[in-house]
Amino acid sequence: MKKAFALIELLVVVALISILSAVGVVTYNGYVSTSQDKASLSNFNQIVKTMNKELANCQINPSAQAFANHSCSSNSEPSVGGISNYFKSSNLKNPYDGNKDVVGQNICNKGEVVISASSVSGSYQVQYVSQKKDLKYTKVVESKWSSETTSVMSKEESYKCASQNTNMTATATAPRQTIFNYTPPHSGSGAGIIVDQNGNMISGRGAHACGPNCFDGTMPNWYTTDGNGNRIYPGRPGSNYRWVMTEGASASGNIASSCNGGNCRYNFADNTYTVLSSGQTFNAGDSIDTRQPINP
Repeated sequence: MKKAFALIELLVVVALISILSAVGVVTYNGYVSTSQDKASLSNFNQIVKTMNKELANCQINPSAQAFANHSCSSNSEPSVGGISNYFKSSNLKNPYDGNKDVVGQNICNKGEVVISASSVSGSYQVQYVSQKKDLKYTKVVESKWSSETTSVMSKEESYKCASQNTNMTATATAPRQTIFNYTPPHSGSGAGIIVDQNGNMISGRGAHACGPNCFDGTMPNWYTTDGNGNRIYPGRPGSNYRWVMTEGASASGNIASSCNGGNCRYNFADNTYTVLSSGQTFNAGDSIDTRQPINP
């Protein structure tokens, strides 16, 4: 008599193998994701540690150089760009994609650390977002050029990126627009407002007629102050505030705005703004004399 497995027995074995394989893949992916997140946080802490060391050395030895190319005897602090380039040429690796830089301008790119000017002149803000934990880490690094002592040196807060950039290959789709990768609707002049990461205008601030350099990031040293007297640099990469364009200039070059007195809210996701007094939403960049509400 010949013995063999019944069909149902074979099906059960195949099903068990499939279940075990699926569990193994999920477990492995979870392990990889956790390792990448820990490595990114380690990069963030290493960058802060190195910045503190380089800037502290300037206080001890004025004849030294910080970040390989900035004289400690200079009257001005090292630029954000110079510090970023220093780390881009270091041995730090982005654990999500080894071909990508660790230091960049968008905290919602996985594995990316953003260095920007702090609200206190001469100090720096370093930020990293763990998209696995929906948590933003912020540390402030002071220098001998700092105009005053920063009250909060370290902070952790809940933060969820609007669109996670999970595929960092050349074929990846562009991440959803945020305050950190804002692109103006066109390259001309227009009415500008200063907003936070949620598109809310600075309290008590109105709109301003502005040239293209307000919106394209070429005014990094221009600043205003908030209600507490802290400096805000809306033109600096990585800043938590940004110049955004609402109405564009008319054909005759006239610039007018309906956002005076904090009357508007900006939507980074689709480059629109809402006039709060009327509830109407418009496409950013259209001049006030030709615009049409998209929700009449």
